[in-house]
Amino acid sequence: MKHSHTQLAIVNAEVFTGSAVMHNAAIAIEDGKIRSINHAHGAGKRGETLDAGGRLVMPGFVNAHHHAYSALSTGMPAKPGSTFYAVLENLWWKLDRALTLDDVRLSARWTAAQCLRNGVTTVLDHHASYGAVRGSLSVICEELDRAGIRGAVCFEVSDRNGPEATTAAIEENAAFVETAGVKRLFGLHAAFTISDETFRAVKRAAPPELGFHLHCAEDAIDIRDNHNALVTRLERFEVLRPATLLVHGVHLREDDLRGIAPHACCLVHCPDSNLHNGVGALDVARAQRLGVTVAAGTDGMHSSMLRTYKTAYDVARHVHRSPGAGCVETKKMYAATQALGARFFDDHAAELKSGCRADIAIVDYKPHTPLSEENAWSHVLYGAAECPVYATISNGRIAFIDGTLKTMDEASLTASCTTAAQALWKRMR
Repeated sequence: MKHSHTQLAIVNAEVFTGSAVMHNAAIAIEDGKIRSINHAHGAGKRGETLDAGGRLVMPGFVNAHHHAYSALSTGMPAKPGSTFYAVLENLWWKLDRALTLDDVRLSARWTAAQCLRNGVTTVLDHHASYGAVRGSLSVICEELDRAGIRGAVCFEVSDRNGPEATTAAIEENAAFVETAGVKRLFGLHAAFTISDETFRAVKRAAPPELGFHLHCAEDAIDIRDNHNALVTRLERFEVLRPATLLVHGVHLREDDLRGIAPHACCLVHCPDSNLHNGVGALDVARAQRLGVTVAAGTDGMHSSMLRTYKTAYDVARHVHRSPGAGCVETKKMYAATQALGARFFDDHAAELKSGCRADIAIVDYKPHTPLSEENAWSHVLYGAAECPVYATISNGRIAFIDGTLKTMDEASLTASCTTAAQALWKRMR
């Protein structure tokens, strides 16, 4: 969807570019791109002015793993599971079989709204709707384009619903046509639900330059059911590619991580989801030390990357039983996550700088102690992470500000989601 652009100046901003800090700064935006970042007097007076009021201004966040299809599950009564597999069977696989294309659209629209509310301007979505496979990725794409959010989509291939459904999922990945704002990956669920025959079919369908997006060693079942050779199996079917996202990695052993590192895959840490499901915790520092790039995602639990980084920081301290852990690892993870956008979009920059697309988050946090390049990440973890996002600028346009979405009617969307959720829950009984 094309949007007209007006010139915009963000003034009175405490800017964290991703590495550097600028005080009382102004960001001048033209035609959807950052023209300059200077002191307040350098912004010019043309177009609209947004007074940041001394708030922290950061690059728009990248979410490296989301599940928009889960949006209508909030508050849903569900039979509790005593194991991770039971949760999949009793909740998520029932839900994705019951989804209609209308549900997919509403779920994507709601998720886009929550992304904008949380300063997320790029999202890599991992989709499943086995009740409505064909055309589902195009529906998600339309809603992301409509909201002004960029990203990449895929459909998770799995054998859990029989051969016809598996074929449909492979075809949905292959048939999706990219737009300027939404690219594609090839989706896989997890290796323990995929046969060798299906892996061979996927290998034939996926162009060699296309990355995969899959759950990997989230639970011990993925190691056990692959006979302690998960990474070897993924290597055999050429899943480990430079553009591939391996999500979770909680149960990967040191030799697994060493096997992944040469392939330049990205491991995606989803700490809130891992804690919620009781599956364990990824040792981010170990993975990074062994040469694996680690990014961050929310896994459909929520849409706040600030919350994710704070949880990852706390989890790192818990894993290492050390109050000195967490800061270095999560800052490195943040940089890797922000850099993912450049894999898909030439004008994406991991940091705010002149010439890059104007995707910006203004956090409702006004630093009350000195802010510098040395302590900026601590301000993010201990200050910004506790605050809501005040405004989100996507492609140079104000998409959300002071509690109000500018790209959609939230009241109407909420009412539609309520009606759809009631019908969905009834179908799942």
